[in-house]
Amino acid sequence: MANQNDYQLRLDDLQYKGLSLWQYSSLYCFTSDAVLLANLAKVKKGDVVADFGTGSGIIAVLVAAKTGAAKIYALEKQKIMCELARKNAEHNNLVDRIEVVEGDIAAADRLLGKESVNVVVCNPPYFKKGSGAEREREEIALSRHESSCDLKGIAQSASKVLKWGGAFYMVHKVERMAEAIGYMQACSLEVKKITLVYPKKNKAADVFIAEAKKNGSSGMKLEKLVVYNDDGSMTEQAKKLYSKE
Repeated sequence: MANQNDYQLRLDDLQYKGLSLWQYSSLYCFTSDAVLLANLAKVKKGDVVADFGTGSGIIAVLVAAKTGAAKIYALEKQKIMCELARKNAEHNNLVDRIEVVEGDIAAADRLLGKESVNVVVCNPPYFKKGSGAEREREEIALSRHESSCDLKGIAQSASKVLKWGGAFYMVHKVERMAEAIGYMQACSLEVKKITLVYPKKNKAADVFIAEAKKNGSSGMKLEKLVVYNDDGSMTEQAKKLYSKE
């Protein structure tokens, strides 16, 4: 496992109120999926939020900047990414509301406390353990492939740390949607809304964003989000979402 001095940093403009994010160019960098998740998560003033697998801290930074969350616990397994997330919280003057916690998602209830948070957000590794991970640098493989905590474990941990009625938001690949919904429901996380994300209107949906409520009543809505027009420009729907105050 390398340390932060082994990689070159770059600073990316988040195009929102002067926010920017440090990232390691040669390691895993955030994608639009994380930004969409951060913007779709409903966080009320005073909420305590847990960001499972924070990476560079992109979701924690956006949630802190765009909502009235009182505290955001940015949980991350990799030490090098914990250091980067702390750097980004400090860089954006959010250290009073973002606390980076080093540890595994599987241990979230021990690290954060049982039934201690109002909202959990998670942009997890999309690929199952062993599905090509051996071909990637270790730090990248841990961000892209499930390791000690898979979809089932994420749902279990989210349910443990959420208060009654708390919300769980997760983005994932469409081909694993049935699997994800099954695990959430088995952990008392009732799926209330699924947003299918289409790169363009004539393309198949690539990812989905789930919103679930702990011990919620049954009943689910299905929504559609098209990100880009045919000419490559962002749709009005996506623009409105990205610029949400």
